[in-house]
Formats: sequence, C-alpha cells, structure tokens
Amino acid sequence: MNIILANLSMKNHLSKLFIASCLLLSSINVHAEPWVDTSNIFLRASIQQLADIGVIKTPVTTFPLMWHDIAEDLKNANAHQLNNKNKNAYTYVLHQLKLAKRNQQKVEVNVASEKNRFTSFGDSFRDNNNLALHSTFMTNYFAVNLSPSYNSSPADGDKTHYNGSYVAAFAGNWIITLGMQDRWWGPGWDSNLAMTNNARPMPAVALSRKSSQPFSIPFTDIEIPWTVTSYMGMMNDERIIKDTLLWGFRLNFKPIDSLEIGITRLAQWAGDGRIKDMKTFFNVLKGFDNCGGNGPTVEECLNGAEPGNQLAGWDFRWSGSLFEQPLGVYFSLLAEDGDRKGGLNFFGEERYQVGFDTRFNLFNHDWLLYAEGTDTYALCKDGNNGDGTSTIGDCYYEHNIYKTGMHYKGRTIGSLYDNDATTLVLGLVSQENSNTNFEFKLRWLQLNKDNHDKAPDNPLIGNTLTPIAENMLMLSGKAQYSYKNWRYTLGTRLSESTYDNDIDKKNEINVFLNVEYNL
Repeated sequence: MNIILANLSMKNHLSKLFIASCLLLSSINVHAEPWVDTSNIFLRASIQQLADIGVIKTPVTTFPLMWHDIAEDLKNANAHQLNNKNKNAYTYVLHQLKLAKRNQQKVEVNVASEKNRFTSFGDSFRDNNNLALHSTFMTNYFAVNLSPSYNSSPADGDKTHYNGSYVAAFAGNWIITLGMQDRWWGPGWDSNLAMTNNARPMPAVALSRKSSQPFSIPFTDIEIPWTVTSYMGMMNDERIIKDTLLWGFRLNFKPIDSLEIGITRLAQWAGDGRIKDMKTFFNVLKGFDNCGGNGPTVEECLNGAEPGNQLAGWDFRWSGSLFEQPLGVYFSLLAEDGDRKGGLNFFGEERYQVGFDTRFNLFNHDWLLYAEGTDTYALCKDGNNGDGTSTIGDCYYEHNIYKTGMHYKGRTIGSLYDNDATTLVLGLVSQENSNTNFEFKLRWLQLNKDNHDKAPDNPLIGNTLTPIAENMLMLSGKAQYSYKNWRYTLGTRLSESTYDNDIDKKNEINVFLNVEYNL
C-alpha cells in the first residue's frame, strides 16, 4: 500500500498511467461514465427530488454517486404517473444519463476576476483562469477519465493538475479506483462537515460498492439499500508531516424510503517520521487514539504513541411534506477523536450542521429553496484553560501532531468555512427541464470567531481563511445555458467583510465565465 501511494505522489507516473489507459481504451467500444460527480448542482437537485418521492431508491448523499442504480430506478419508474414538477426532474436526470453514456472528450475554459474563496457543490473553479481537458472512456470492466488542467498563477504553486482523473476497475459489485476524485460526503447543499470539494482532490486508492443491492431482514419483507466506500489517500502537499496518509470511510443506508442515514470516519496517520505498520492502522480502525480515554494514556501520547488523528460522525436526511408542501430536513454531527475525560468516550468537540429544503413554483419556474446552518466553533477541552472554559477554539480540523490538520493544499477538506465559524446560508436552485438554469446564494458568515490563529506567521498551520475574526455577507448567483455541444456558465459574487481589529471593511466583486465544449 505504501509503495502504491508513494507512486501516486509522482505526477509523471500518474499521468503516464492515465495516458496509457486512455490509448488502450480508445479503440474499444465504450459507453457511460460510472459516476455523478460534484460539478452539477442542478442534476443533484433533480436526483434528490426523485429520491424524496421514492422514484430513486439508492442512497444519494455520497459523491461520486454511481449511475448504475439511478439508471435502474429510472427504468423501473412509472413516469406517466408523475406530476409535471416531478416529471421535469425525471426528464432532466434521464437526459444527463444519456449524456454520460457517450464517449466524452471535453474542453473547458474558465475566466474570472478573482480566485474562488469558497468552492461548493457545482462550482467550476478554485483558482481563476483555467484551461482543462476531459476525456472519459468506459467498458464493462474498466473506466478511465483523464482531466489535465493548467493555471498560470495557482494558489498552491502547481500550474498543472489532474483533478477528476481516475482509472477504475469493476469486479462483481465492487469498484477499485486509482486517481484524484472530488468527494462530497453528507446531505448539505452548500457545505458539509466531513468532506466537500472545497480542497483539491488528493491521489487515493478507493474501494466502493457498485450497486446498493439491499440487505434483507430475515423473516420480513424489509429490504435496506446500502452503499459503502473507503479510500486511502496521500496528502502529498507542503505540510508539517509530509506524505501523511488519510483514510476515509462512508456508509449509507435507507431503512425506509423517506430516511437516509450516513456514517463517516476520517483518520490521518503515518507520514514522515511516524509509525506506518499495520498494527498502527488497526489501532486507527479500532479508534484507539483517544488519549487518556479508550486509547493510549496521556503519558504514552506525549511519547509519540498516538496512532493518528480522527474525525467521526453521522448524518441523516428525512423527506416528507408539511401541509402538502414538500419538506426535507437534514442534520450532521462530526466530532474530533475524543478528549481526556477517560472511559469509553469517543466523540469530543463535536460540531453540527442542520438544514431544511423545500420546493415551490414562482414566476412559472420550479425552485429548490434551502436554509443551512453550520457551526465549527469548538472550545477545546484540552486547550487554553484545560477545562473547557477557554474562549479559544483552534482545535476543529486541527491536531497536536498532524499540525497541518485536515487541510490539503491550503484548504480544509471539510467545511468550506474552516474552524471556529458559524454560518447561515440561504440558497435557491432552479429546477427546470430546459437549457437554462439558475442558482443564487445569500451567505452570512462569522469566520474565525475566536479572533485567534494557532500560527499566524506559518501558512501551513491554523485557519486557512483568515487569521483574525471576519464577518462576511456574500450574495452570489450564476446562470447556466446549454446549446448543442456548448455549455456556458456566467456568475458573480458580491461580498462585504468587516473585522474586529479596527481594520477597514473590505468589498469584493468576483465575475466569472465558464465555457465547456463537448468534442
């Protein structure tokens, strides 16, 4: 495993593997790309709508999301029994499925006045002014996506990236993947606590279930669809402990059609100067890294016995109706790996996300409306005062050994707003079976609320957004238009930031245009 992951960090080896695979498969009769990725918020909204009414049975809060079960559910649906609003969603998802079934080569160009400070589901860029190529192939046994991109002034210093590239092999109901895929783990529309596409994807080996074939409870008619995915990634960026490994695990299941539950674990371990043997990894799997609790003693941890840094949690999404109005409610909890209370306590410094969504028609347009609140301001019980009374946070997504924390290439892999933040986001997503779609967001953000940073002079440690408290109000919108082989996305973000440190407020305007052409 270490040899494989070491090779992943060498871009020339990875690119040669992708290019060779594409050349091999280009001469084979090919069809669909296997996954729904994180690039299309309008497709995701329609998929969720069909899941809420029971047309799509498979769990849908983990991305990349397999097309396999969605295609089967659409095939088995009684489309003629759907009302116009749900029929529009059905038609749109079916259209996107047909596009995914094609052998695709695509050119994508992005021009923007500023870098994208927050990258959410459906956002097309992080750094401004990009040129990218996408080439996708798939057979019954293999799938390949080669996506090289170039940027002249990237924030992380790497002008060439392979974001979204992968090689996948199918074995029965399992898929093993080697590559760099964006992941979105959780029910949030704007952000999640566990995993988002905010940071660039890291090279990883992943194992996922292809189909959510249900588990049948003996002596009953109850069947529970479930999916699972796990990966081992290498954090091969510039950090305090180089080549840290990140293990991720996500289980989703639907005990009833209206309820989806997810369980998530993330763990950093190994890396330069750290123990890398399988015993250490098994201790990570068992959760034996809660110092002074169910892991090593405090004294052992001080001597380097702590095997890793973990986050763990769960989430759910329930869908139904209130006074005949569609309603979805979701909640997430994600916690650090315990504190020093002792005993079997596993969750510590847990943080929360809560949201709801509904659908309505306005001006002859169907819309998804959501409100989402997220809190990552955790007062560390082993922090400044040692008793939980400190007003200093600086512990969520952080660690005393893996000091760069749950960050990759200068961005957190979880919440878009990093630690010590309280946020409220209102969003509107159009749901039309047409060539034009719209998205609008109003964000009210309290960033780095404790007005403190672990290492303000070291960009590898601490809050990745701001070293001081920042209050931001941001309004953003985008329009997407598709015509034959072209897709245009035009958008803008307007923001005003105020600070607690007698610093003048800051206004910012970011205008961007994204153009895609399918060859």
